[in-house]
Amino acid sequence: MDMHSSLSHSTHQTHLELDVISQVNQERQENAVSVDHSLRVLRIQQVAEKLSIGKSTIYDWLNPKSPRYDASFPKPIKLSAKSIGWLSSEVDAWLLKRVALTRITDLTEVEMESDIH
Repeated sequence: MDMHSSLSHSTHQTHLELDVISQVNQERQENAVSVDHSLRVLRIQQVAEKLSIGKSTIYDWLNPKSPRYDASFPKPIKLSAKSIGWLSSEVDAWLLKRVALTRITDLTEVEMESDIH
């Protein structure tokens, strides 16, 4: 290999290495953003506002002795001796599941009504 082609090869290899490093760094940043989003903690007032319900409804959903108990509702995490919170991603997933179940139920009811008529 002559001097010119050796430098050209070396420069090309350096550009490839920089591209790989750049791509790895970009993936790390994207992963960091997604981790930060999924680990957002909501306090009870924020959960209540997000779901447009009262805090007492949340307490009922969490209480197995309540007639309104909902075993599917996300369990809170303990933040300190006297505070709890919910992962935003878990509340979002629960809400999306409820929406999907409602849509399926509504569609089934509509289909049943159309069969009757």
